[in-house]
Amino acid sequence: MWVGFSLLEHPSPSPNGACPYIRGKFETEFSGESGLGSLIFRDRDKLSPRYVPSSLPHREAQLEALSSFYMYKLDRPGGSCLTCCQLIGPVGTGKTACILNFGRAFESEAVKRRVKLRHAYLNCKVDGSNRYKLYRNLLSKVAPEVSTGGMSPEEMLHQLLEYLEAEKMLLMITVDEVGYFYRGSSEPLIYDLTRLNEIYPYKPCRVVGVAFISRSLEFHGKLDESERSTLGRLIISFPKYTASQVRDILEERVEEAFQPGAVSEDVLDFVSEIVADPPINGDMRVALDLLYYAGTLAENMGAERVTPEHIRRVYGETHPAITTQDIIELDVHEKLTLYALLRLLEGRASPYATLSEIRDEYEFICEERGLEPKGCFEELMQELLDRQIVEMKSLLKFTICDVPAGKLRAYLNGLLRRLER
Repeated sequence: MWVGFSLLEHPSPSPNGACPYIRGKFETEFSGESGLGSLIFRDRDKLSPRYVPSSLPHREAQLEALSSFYMYKLDRPGGSCLTCCQLIGPVGTGKTACILNFGRAFESEAVKRRVKLRHAYLNCKVDGSNRYKLYRNLLSKVAPEVSTGGMSPEEMLHQLLEYLEAEKMLLMITVDEVGYFYRGSSEPLIYDLTRLNEIYPYKPCRVVGVAFISRSLEFHGKLDESERSTLGRLIISFPKYTASQVRDILEERVEEAFQPGAVSEDVLDFVSEIVADPPINGDMRVALDLLYYAGTLAENMGAERVTPEHIRRVYGETHPAITTQDIIELDVHEKLTLYALLRLLEGRASPYATLSEIRDEYEFICEERGLEPKGCFEELMQELLDRQIVEMKSLLKFTICDVPAGKLRAYLNGLLRRLER
């Protein structure tokens, strides 16, 4: 469950006392607030990006490759050589779900063999865009009792290896969004993690594997020759899903998430065709969000099933380029910065806001909620630009593309309600 700050707390009252973003028809119909005993949903959490299903249709080959790289290492509980691999493919092609599914199976098999093993998942957008934050979070996930105060990144890795040796534990590390890390940093992250076995060269390495996830191989251009060499060429490709593959995946997820008969074959076909075509290009995150919000719309309108018209309404009112996952990955102040821009754009004649206007609105929102504004506001804006949530037309023009600000602000609140629940 998402437990971060909610933009729904302490809303700005309008002159008549109503909250400005819950007055419209869109906000009401897409709020996602419903009681128990739903006629539409069986378990809406099965549509969450945090849910990792036990079955991953059309990713059997990728799971088999991971098993061939790592499962044999359980035969060597004292440690073995370090194996690195790369999971490469566009957004929404199942890379993260695949590695989390495998990590769960890897840990389960280790328990059966009475081997102590952990899989530690890191996301560079969430856990930190520099080595210090990433390694601190790595230690907190694997060895929470180890204090990282005053340690350098290199010292944290030493502590990690010493902890694994003392606990007789094996570890597999996954670093997601590594391409994002190298967009804004030149720190030797890959050099560090691919050479962990060289810290204590005469001992077997208890870090049995490091998996790097990226949308493309573009980040290789930021690496020096030694890093590319130790990174290796064990690459698992994740192609875009076709319409028939999207349909197969949705069929399984619908069975878990919706009441029997709530989603028809025609609706599944319709969503699959929308998602497979440009501009979505097979992004399963968008497919799941479409079904979730269409189901919520149907429920709040008193319908007993989701229809193609519900899908059309949701697709027309939301912004397919921004998904629940994108909002999850924003921190508190990044959400507030985005919210400040949306609040400025809504209702004004100009489609743009200046940096100083956004800063002033952001500081006002922080004051409303009793929060201390973040020191470097420009870093918050740069983060939203890097994630392609906000566009900069010039130094004085910032905007949200392809969607009215009011609708996106309502959509953002709908996402936050979903994450809170």
